[in-house]
Amino acid sequence: NSDVNGFVSRSHAAYGTLALDFISEQLDSNPNKYGLFAESVSVIEMKDTAKVVLQMEPFDWILFDRLCRRPNTTRPSFHGNYNESLKCVESMIFDEYTKLAEDGVEHKDMPTFSIVFLSDGRPSDCTRADTEQRTTLLQNLTQLLSSKLLFYAMGVGANGADFGVLSSMVKIVNENGGEGQFVHAGLSAVALSSTFSDISNTLTTHRTTLLSSTKGANNLPTDNAAGKTKKDFTMRETGKIVGKTMPVETYIHGKEYTIKRFRFENKGAQRFSWRDVKFANHGAIGFEKEIHPFGKGSERLAFRFSEVMFDKKTKIAKKTGKTMVAKTSIHIEKETKEDFHEDFCRVQSVSQDLAEKFNDAVRKAPSLAAADKATRPPELQFMLCHVYSYTNNVTKEEKALLVEKKLPGKFTKYNSNNGYVKGAKEGVTDTRTIELECGKVPLEDFVQAFSHWVYVHSNHNLIVCDLQGVLNEEGRYPIFQLTDPAICTRKGPRYGKTDMKINGIRNFCRTHRCGLVCKGLGLKCIPSLLKDRRTMH
Repeated sequence: NSDVNGFVSRSHAAYGTLALDFISEQLDSNPNKYGLFAESVSVIEMKDTAKVVLQMEPFDWILFDRLCRRPNTTRPSFHGNYNESLKCVESMIFDEYTKLAEDGVEHKDMPTFSIVFLSDGRPSDCTRADTEQRTTLLQNLTQLLSSKLLFYAMGVGANGADFGVLSSMVKIVNENGGEGQFVHAGLSAVALSSTFSDISNTLTTHRTTLLSSTKGANNLPTDNAAGKTKKDFTMRETGKIVGKTMPVETYIHGKEYTIKRFRFENKGAQRFSWRDVKFANHGAIGFEKEIHPFGKGSERLAFRFSEVMFDKKTKIAKKTGKTMVAKTSIHIEKETKEDFHEDFCRVQSVSQDLAEKFNDAVRKAPSLAAADKATRPPELQFMLCHVYSYTNNVTKEEKALLVEKKLPGKFTKYNSNNGYVKGAKEGVTDTRTIELECGKVPLEDFVQAFSHWVYVHSNHNLIVCDLQGVLNEEGRYPIFQLTDPAICTRKGPRYGKTDMKINGIRNFCRTHRCGLVCKGLGLKCIPSLLKDRRTMH
């Protein structure tokens, strides 16, 4: 019918308001700002049978566009069978819930499953047997999810339309511990828009409740697990600072402090050790670190750092060697090499080991050979970790800094453990490309393919993500020099605070899009992998 003002049909009205007043509002409220939500959307059309239009699509602007376009490619049906669609919904939710439970996710940590059920009248399947089956389906869903189920039934039709079945479905959900709501939106585009906006606001309220648990007293951000308070710091001044001296703190090895430099070494088979090594520069007697950080992440602060040596002429310590980057915790906590830095070093070391194997796999893939034999595909390299430990000889207090080489060039974040992928929202990627035997490929596709390759070659048990760094083209061949990765594991957390366990893996699977590099390495596309795993379960 074309009886909704402002829209060609009821189908256009439903999809249009869903995109504009639900998807768009959720994206603008930035649900993934804190990396807590890994949302996806499935759409099922009710006809004689249930037609799955979208399944577990990432909550992004690409989804928004697909929903806007859908009414132009589908024909409304005179028959709408509720039960076939409910069976489809039940199967999707049960599969997802079972998979998470098998991966060790407890019920209290399960995501919220929201069902928005739109209908323009009485269903075609309304016999007594159909009603009993519908009741059983809703009871099973609600008893499984309880308060984790939000059920919205929306009637789209003129006054007098029969929405008794929709109302009864909401009643069943509420009686069994879920949260249900029926709304008669009528035939007004404004009412439809308002209803979807109300649903959006309800979900935002649920998020706000969750987010409040991540803040401590006085609304200070804290670590959800340990209640840690962030340090009080001021970021380094940016812009033109030529001739201006930045405040530093200096530590000299000797009477007041004992300073040691350690290298974190991967001995294979999950065996690691700290090796006591010399300072990076000949004659160095300590180090200096700027007081104000120039960069910050979710877990660490980054400072400019230099070793110092004794100047015989001025009788003072002065910088020697290249400027490096020192990293500390963003929280107030104990910061020795064992208590804080070891997890980061282990993640970086394991990532480098995997990167070497990935580089080898790329070299052996015929379709990924460079068309111009004078060059070759970029390699991935993770920075070598060193820790400077300094102990106050009077108080015996020990602290440590993780120090890395300062990366040259533009620092870029390629993906994250919360599902972010560079360029995914904008639909663009880095303009730097390379001509391979399989065709022209953006260089950064190798970084995204690395995460996918690790997921496959670990038998779907982990991924390396949160990939960030620079594309170094100073040498003969391009190299991605990366730092601060995260490893997410199915049975985690095994790799420190940034191991988001199964949620991190789910985030990656929902947003990754394969390119020619993935295909050249023989990697199955992510939806196929997920389907294979559900079949195995």
